[in-house]
Amino acid sequence: MAQKRKHSNEALEKPSLEPSIYRSAPIEDRDSTFIGLYSPDLSPKELQKLPELKSASHCMLAWRRESNQQSLTSTRQYVTGHDDDGEKYGGKKVEHVLVNMKATGACVVARWYGGTMLGQVRFAHIENCASEAVRQWSNHIGEQQAKKRRIEEEVVEKGKLVKALAKRDQSISVLRTLAAEKEKLAKDAAEGKDSATAQAIIVDATRDTIPTPPRPEPSSQTGIDYDSMTVKRLRALDKARDATLAFLLKRIDKAESELTKAANKQEEERKSQPP
Repeated sequence: MAQKRKHSNEALEKPSLEPSIYRSAPIEDRDSTFIGLYSPDLSPKELQKLPELKSASHCMLAWRRESNQQSLTSTRQYVTGHDDDGEKYGGKKVEHVLVNMKATGACVVARWYGGTMLGQVRFAHIENCASEAVRQWSNHIGEQQAKKRRIEEEVVEKGKLVKALAKRDQSISVLRTLAAEKEKLAKDAAEGKDSATAQAIIVDATRDTIPTPPRPEPSSQTGIDYDSMTVKRLRALDKARDATLAFLLKRIDKAESELTKAANKQEEERKSQPP
């Protein structure tokens, strides 16, 4: 059987003016062409009468919608129907697809007859086109939901990053001042300057304590408008702040180590002096 499936044509390459219509790729078999169209919004007749389908030999139609009748149970009831449009059993095949895929809306499978009878295989083409059109809609809904979840997650993440960065800015300010002070004292101690003050700082440094940073101010008061930044930018800044904090802590550790060495040296010199 000569059969081929194409995934692009003029109708598919051009953007649709009606976003609520989802199309399958066309199936071509012995000069006949099949294509499915599904819409959750358009009425069955509106979908069937689309201008692009005017030249089709058959527009097999089916629909499925929620029933307006009251149910004795909480189970939703649905109304279905179909129109073969001259292709016997064709509309019913489309209806089966809507029921099996639990899709509500209207679906048309258009066929352009090429002059050769296809037999039973035409029903497989009809079902495949209808199924793919519905899947196009289902995939779109899935993508929209995933996008919405990503946006919601980014909003939460952005709030956390803004607060964390404001806190880290305060910590960096405190640690930078502390590092500069300890480095100066370590230098003075190494040069023997202000030994009394240096000795007091040495004793404090050996306690291995770092002052608790003050409560962070809002980012607007630190001169950086984190709220206007993207999550991607905030993530990059968060990593940069981590690196800055690690660098400052290393500076403090080095200064404290030098202070300890200066203290040990002073103690050795004191012991070496005659009583």
